[in-house]
Amino acid sequence: MRAKVITMRKGGRNLHRDELSQLPPIVGELRIKEEHDRALHRHLVRARLLDISKGTEHDLLPSLTDARLIQAVDGKMTLIGTERVDHAEFGQTWAVELT
Repeated sequence: MRAKVITMRKGGRNLHRDELSQLPPIVGELRIKEEHDRALHRHLVRARLLDISKGTEHDLLPSLTDARLIQAVDGKMTLIGTERVDHAEFGQTWAVELT
């Protein structure tokens, strides 16, 4: 599914409303599926936002691990989970709008 995504946190901290209003959405192909995570040695649900325009899949954002849908209304969704950045994991929230 084609989607616009805004990440609501940075380095584990919530972004303020004025910071969020200045962020442009990142547009790509949203995929959510269960897969095996080698680092955690278990299956989990992962959300990815991909650039597929050049015939290959390239992540536009760090993937959302243990992704959970907490809201879906009128083509907009809120997903929560964790993202792995530089071998550290941070809580993350994605505000998603389907296009």
